[in-house]
This record gives sequence, structure tokens and C-alpha cells, in this order.
Amino acid sequence: MLEFFRTRIKDSIIFKAFLGMLALSFGIWGVGDFVGGSSLAPGVALKAGDAEVRVDTVQRYFTRELEQFRQAMGGQVSVLSDPATRNTVMTTLLQDLTRQATIRAATNNLGVTVTREELRDQIMRTPTFQRDGKFSEALFQEILSQNQMTEANAAALYDGEVREGILVQPAAQNASAPQTLVDALFKYRGETRVADTLLVPASAMDLKKTPTEEELKAVYDKNIAAFTAPEYRKLSVLTLTSGDLVKTESIDDAAVKAYYDENQGRYKTAETRHLVQLVFKSKEEADAARAKAAPGDSLETVAAKAKAGAVVDLGEVNAAAPLMKMLDGAFATPLHEISQPIQSPLGWHLIEVKSSTPEAVQTLEATKETIRKAIAQEKGIDAVYDASTHLEDGLASGAPLADVAKTVGARIVEIPAIDKDGKDPAGLTVPNLVDPTNLLNTAFDTGAGKESKMLDLPTKDGYYVVHVDTVTPPAPHPLDEVRPKVVTLWQAQERTALAQATADKIAKDLGPSSSLAAVETQDKRISYAPLGPITRSGTGLERQHVIDSKRISPDLLSRLFTAKVGDVVVAPVEDGILVARLKDITVPTPTGALAPVREQMSQALKAQIGTTLSEELIRAYTARFPVTVDQKIIGDITNQRQSQ
Repeated sequence: MLEFFRTRIKDSIIFKAFLGMLALSFGIWGVGDFVGGSSLAPGVALKAGDAEVRVDTVQRYFTRELEQFRQAMGGQVSVLSDPATRNTVMTTLLQDLTRQATIRAATNNLGVTVTREELRDQIMRTPTFQRDGKFSEALFQEILSQNQMTEANAAALYDGEVREGILVQPAAQNASAPQTLVDALFKYRGETRVADTLLVPASAMDLKKTPTEEELKAVYDKNIAAFTAPEYRKLSVLTLTSGDLVKTESIDDAAVKAYYDENQGRYKTAETRHLVQLVFKSKEEADAARAKAAPGDSLETVAAKAKAGAVVDLGEVNAAAPLMKMLDGAFATPLHEISQPIQSPLGWHLIEVKSSTPEAVQTLEATKETIRKAIAQEKGIDAVYDASTHLEDGLASGAPLADVAKTVGARIVEIPAIDKDGKDPAGLTVPNLVDPTNLLNTAFDTGAGKESKMLDLPTKDGYYVVHVDTVTPPAPHPLDEVRPKVVTLWQAQERTALAQATADKIAKDLGPSSSLAAVETQDKRISYAPLGPITRSGTGLERQHVIDSKRISPDLLSRLFTAKVGDVVVAPVEDGILVARLKDITVPTPTGALAPVREQMSQALKAQIGTTLSEELIRAYTARFPVTVDQKIIGDITNQRQSQ
């Protein structure tokens, strides 16, 4: 459908005039803002035009986005209750929902409708839902289940995507990049310069003196930050874990047997069946295809007879799978037989059972140790929860951390000295930190002699508390302690100064006809090499143009691309100073090997302009259909406490 729409309007004068009117309307309409209020209908959180977003939709999306954010932050449960995190997630979500509502209002206003068949085709063409290039209903249902979505939710998402494609994609696809702009950019980015260069390496300069005490002191004072030890903190970290409170070996065989008997369903693998299907738009089509089946025919044979397209492999499924709930009766189809037509939201299905794997049961002996660990974990979680209340009470009472740990059965690990980067005074990373990033941030946000609040362990099986025993503020190392490093820095600076003086003299002595290659023969410390063709970005315009990275720097490129042919420039590079005489300037032409480069640049500009035009189109519609948000409802959803 989208391709049909694009084709019809691609060269439409009316459409281009419409875009021109929209461009003028941007200044008239402005950009719509959120309007707070309670004038919305009950159960509605946000509205644009006639498009409404209901409270349950906002709640569902917010919960999902918050969970994804939690996973991105390493699974920290505490982020779910962090006000800053929740506000950030809600703000981003409201932007997305506003965009969706605006697009729906605009397409409704334009009379756009999206049929069920179009949505089905879009879903079936989505690569995410395909196996071996074919739509997999089992995979589709599995992904929906993983994302806590229903088919109605998925259909709503695709409806929004189709509408957005109809509304804004034509604008992007009809965009074009002005040829004068493409040409100017192509010439600017593609201009190359060639130079003869002499590298005066600082490392090759001979030092004929040793530093005086005054010189070392001056270098030390000027670079004092490099010789300053960071702030260190001595920490005591209390950890309370389920494994510490309930040991696996404490669970006896009688408890294991009782657990096995009570949870036998966990140790059974349900019967699975390998299903394949054909999908039809109507029952009549499915009946007609089914009627062509002869005894013993496979579904592939029926598909060929009915010219019904390729058979879709649903893989191995069990009776409890979401797919089987949707395809009522499919699982009960006899082995190697073809079902009668079965209806689902996606159409009418013929199912064949290719094979069957019977139910399997794990024995008590095979699962004994797994059960023992599971019981210990369950008991440990309960024990940690009970102990955590005593831990909070102990912390609130101001009792010493060691006494609190002994009371609740926790462990304390002492860290003698650690900096913000997690390193000790020797520069080594402190090992075995329970929650490195969060622990360090907490430790350096907590005052000396104080402890943090109770924090979640990343493994979710306990808590930890950070106590800051002492704080050692940043302090410069004495000069005598870092003297070798100061001497090394002084030597590097001196060699660079000598290299600079040598390069400046070479540049001054060069005449218009002087050969830079000849200078190399006079001073073996110096190396000659041609540079380029090189672009402003420091790369070759074509693959065969290899650039010596030791002979370029941002400073050199800046000077080289403001010079005239014959000019000599001097600039610092990675290991010294470079003397360069500009030899040639080439302005590119879009021919030969460079023709595709200009075309790629043109396409990139077109895409950028199309994206900008699409966003401006949405901004215009946002102004035409102002968004009303029930701020109280949004606030309630944002601030409600999440279960831990």
C-alpha cells in the first residue's frame, strides 16, 4: 500500500504545492505545546485532535520503557523508584505518544484508513517475525509474549507506522538536494593538497645539558596536576546475600523429596508437535484448498494443487503455547493429517502435524541437586528480606556497622584505599567490587564517617551498604618522589623545543627552488616524504592514497588548507615538528572513480533534507492539532511506587 501511495504522488504537482503551503504554514501555526488540564474524557491521558491515548496504554508503555531502562542500567532494581529516572522515561515516552497521536489525528483528518489486511501484510513481511525468509506465527507469538504485548497492541503499533509512512514518507522521498549545494560540498570535501614534507622528530634531538633544580621545579609547578595523587577513601562494605544466610548443603533430602512431589509439573516436558500451515484470507479459499487433498497428501502437495503459495513452518509447539490458544483445535489434529480450516485474527489456516514428541519426565535423582539449590535460594530470599528490615533498623539506630553485620549475618569487606576510578595507590584496579560503578559513585557521594542507604546487589539476591571510614584528600607527590617523571617531562619539552627551532630554521632557509629532499641528506635526523593527495579530514580521497598518520595533525591541516602553492608551513605533529611546502591543489571533478562519491554525497544530502522536511511536517501538524495532556494522570503514573 505504501509503495502504491508513493508511486501515485511521486511526481504530483498537487503534492509539491501542498508541501509549499505547509512550509508557509510553519510560521503561521508555530509549534504546539502540551496543554495541561482535566477536560479529557475519563480514562484518557492524552489527546490530539480526535486521536486519544488511554491511561492504560500510557501505563503499559511506561512500565515497559522503565523495565528496558533498568536492564540497560545493569538490572538495578533501585532505578525503578528513582524520581529522576522515572521523570526522564516519562518525558521521552510523552514525546513519542504525542507524535503518534498527532499522526493519527492528521491521517484521520485526511481520511486515511488502514485495513486489517494491510496490517496483516505488514506484520507478515517484518523480518523479525520470519524464519528462513517466511513468516513464523510461533515466533510472532513468542516475541509478543516476551514484550508483554497482545496482538491488538502489535496491530496498533503497525497501524501507527503505516499512518506515519503515508503522512511523512512522501515528503522525504520527494526531497531533493540542490545541485549547487552538492557541487559546493563535493568540491570542499574533495579538494586535495599535495606537499613535500620534512619531519623533525623530537625523539631524535640530542640534549647537551642536564636540568637544573630550578628548571625541574618550574616543570613540576606548571604540571602539578600530573603529579597529584587523587582523593582516596577507606571503605567498609557490608554485604547481605541469600547464599550467606541459607547454605545449599543445609537442605536435607526430605525437603527435596517434598518439593519434587509438590512441583512435579516443573519436571515434565509437555508433548510437542511440529506444525506447518497455509494461511488464507477467507474460509472459502481454505475450504477450496482442503477439498483438493487426497488421502496421504502433505500440506505441501495441497499447496501446489491449490497454487496457494509456500507452506509456513511453525516449528515445535506445545498445547499451552499462545499460538495454540489462537488456533483452537490445531494441536489435536491427527499426525500426518490436514486439519479443517481454523480461524484466527490473521486469517484462515490449514494445519498439518509433521511429527510428535511425547511428554518426558525428569526423575527425582536427576533433579535432586537442582531442587536443593532452588529451595536454598527461595529460603535465602525470604531470609534476606527478613534480615533487611533488621539491617535498616540497625543502620537507623546508629550502631557500628560491624555490630549490625553480626546481628543480621552479613559480611564486611574492608577496602584500605580506593579512588574514583576504582584503583588503589599502586594504580591497580581493586578486585571483587560487588557493584563497581554504583558502589564507587555512592562511596564518593557519602561523607566521611557516614554510610550509604541499603543498596541492591546486581545479582538481586541481597543488599549492600557502603561505609566511608576515612577520606584522604588529593595531595601533590613531593618533587623528590616523582623526580624521574619530572625529568622525563622536562626532556620531552626540551627535545620538542629543539625540534621546533630546527624546523623554523629550515623553513626560513628554504628558497623557492630549494629541494626538501636535499635537506634530508644534510641532516640524518630529518626524514623527507611527499604528503598527499590529502583532504581536509586528513584522509586520501581514494583508497590507493595512503596517508602517513605521523605527518599530519589538525594544526597542520588547518595551515595547509589556508596556504597557497609554494607556501611553507610549520606545525607540530605526533613526534615532533613538520615542515611542509604546498606543491599542488586539486579541485575534484565528479568523473571516473569520483563520480560515485559525488552521487553518495548527493543521496546523503537528500536523506538529510528529507528527514528535516518530515520533522517539519510533523511540527506543523502538531500545531494544527494541539495536544492536551492530563498532567495529574501523568504525574500519578510517574510517581506511583513500583513493587520491588
